[in-house]
Formats: sequence, C-alpha cells, structure tokens
Amino acid sequence: MEFLRSTKVWFAFWFVSLFVGLLPLPPAAELVILVGFLSHTSYLVRDRFRRAGLRRALAKAEKAEEEEYRRRQRRRALQGISAVRPTRSESA
Repeated sequence: MEFLRSTKVWFAFWFVSLFVGLLPLPPAAELVILVGFLSHTSYLVRDRFRRAGLRRALAKAEKAEEEEYRRRQRRRALQGISAVRPTRSESA
C-alpha cells in the first residue's frame, strides 16, 4: 500500500482522470472528478505544510538544546577556574 503515497502514482492517476473528464460525460461525473482532484491536492498541500512545520520545530528545538549545552559547558568551565584560583589569604 506504500505505492498509494507515491506522488508519481497520484500524478498519473489525476492526469488520466482529468483527460477522461474531457470526454462527453454527465456533469455529475465531471464534478466528482474535479472535487476529488481539488480535495486530494489540498490534502497534499496541507501535508507538505505540516511536515515543513515539524521540520522547523525540530530544528528550533535542536538549536535551543545546543545553546543550553554550550551555556552549561561555559558555566562548568567558569566554576572550574574559580575553584582552582588561589585567594589572597592562601598566597600570603
């Protein structure tokens, strides 16, 4: 059933269907073809937008995670430096 998700299969199906719609068919059949084509196209467009939104959200989350990691690394480095640095009472 994975072939039903293929863009090439649906493109070929709708291409043939729209040419069949040019034949002398009853108006109801033409309307069914047109409504099916438009609804399937809108479904594909919404799916593309949804996937793009998910990719954008994932990239934003990864960027925030990387920034948090770097912030923690800097904090650890600063704590390590202050723990090693001698105070005035120790040096005198």
